[in-house]
Amino acid sequence: MAEIEATQEEQVVRVTVSAVAGLLPPVIEFVKQMAQRLGLGDTGQIDAAVELVCMNVIEHAFGPEEDGSFDVRVLRGPGRVVVEIEDQGLPFDYSRLQAGEDGTVLETLHRAFDEVRFVNLGRRGNRVELLKHLPHADVREDLPEEEHRKTVEAAAVSEDVPLEIRMMLPEESFELSRCVYRSYGYSYDWDYIYYPERIRELQEKGLMRSCVAVTPEGEFVGHLAVTVEHPDSPVGEAGQAVVDPRFRGHHLFPKMKTFMAERSGDLGMYGLYSEATAVHPYSQRGNLQLGARETGFLLGYIPASVSYKQIGEEREGRRGSVALFYMRVMGEPELEIFPPVSYLEEVRLVVERNGLRRVIGEVPESTLRPSRMSVEVRQDHNLAFIRVDEPGDDLTELVHRHLRDLSLHRVDCVYVDLPLSHPATPGATAGLENLGVFFGGLIPEAHAGGGDVLRLQFLNNVEVQPGDVSTASDFGEELLGLIFQQNIPT
Repeated sequence: MAEIEATQEEQVVRVTVSAVAGLLPPVIEFVKQMAQRLGLGDTGQIDAAVELVCMNVIEHAFGPEEDGSFDVRVLRGPGRVVVEIEDQGLPFDYSRLQAGEDGTVLETLHRAFDEVRFVNLGRRGNRVELLKHLPHADVREDLPEEEHRKTVEAAAVSEDVPLEIRMMLPEESFELSRCVYRSYGYSYDWDYIYYPERIRELQEKGLMRSCVAVTPEGEFVGHLAVTVEHPDSPVGEAGQAVVDPRFRGHHLFPKMKTFMAERSGDLGMYGLYSEATAVHPYSQRGNLQLGARETGFLLGYIPASVSYKQIGEEREGRRGSVALFYMRVMGEPELEIFPPVSYLEEVRLVVERNGLRRVIGEVPESTLRPSRMSVEVRQDHNLAFIRVDEPGDDLTELVHRHLRDLSLHRVDCVYVDLPLSHPATPGATAGLENLGVFFGGLIPEAHAGGGDVLRLQFLNNVEVQPGDVSTASDFGEELLGLIFQQNIPT
């Protein structure tokens, strides 16, 4: 269930606008024209969304005596167009996220754009990022349903059939999308994979590296990707696993993950992290057999709409959970970390059991600066991420405000990513546990600013029972128990 960050975006145009409402019409029209030139066919609701954000800046970001201005930028990223509105005024006015004639602000923005992010830049101001996928061809519109049905109903292929596991070329993206459709029909959880041109761009940018299992006839029957935030990232996320139903007795997943681990080590990466469903234990067992170890559990991460009928699972409309795993592919340098006291026991346990080279540092006395963070809402999974780049003295207050606003909009789960290697993290996060924020997991070397990510979690009236979460090892059971202890109100 990996999500690709649009970190390789290229600015196409930037316009600086005085905070005057009368100047907006030509600016919005210009944004629409640029979006069309970059390949967006339907720009019908873009103007309303951009106007909404710009008017919020004009009406709420500056005082009555200020001569404020803001920037509007249009960028082109892998498979998408991005519109950014950035100012140096007051933070985005979340009080406007209330139901109105056109629904909430989030609903209005999501009608026009596929993703929305609110970024707090600290003293540098605020930025709203509006992302829309380009209308690339969807293989589901061209391939007959019969192709999927025949694959699912076909007899298992003999294990004697030789399969080649190799790296996929960007120009082979259509064959990957076709393989996914044959194997899963319309139901694969990552919609991006049905659009070959989007996949090709990610491959060409170095943000997605894939291996495939290929028959002697050249047919793709397996796939595993490693996705990264930057081409030189020290760790990557292993995901988008696909195995053709006819070849499920060929042990393709461990073979492909071993192949990608070796290739990642050759590139100088330290390791691979992954999410394994905790609705059942089988995926976790596969990771453990390859030498990966648990680093956390994210409760409620899987939408209730995702089912596992093939293993007889019934959650009765409840969300599912995932286990976080880390697989070392080469030795990493020693790293100093600064875990908050409230989550120290869990961090120590994960570091010890994974054999990570970590030293818990002494927190220096320092003056905290304003926090820098972003909020990303994933509408398709009804969850959100609060990613902290710079923890400051206002961090707990900002997280509290975001949790309140996201809860009002019935976002089920919120995950808070903290920079574990930042010495200000312990002081800035004091009090987060009083907001109902509890330990989720540790992701080594995955923070954009360097170092580990400490992922916390918050459930908005989402019921997750211990019996809903499967484990596959004694350590997994121990770690999950600690997480549920934190999640139980005292």
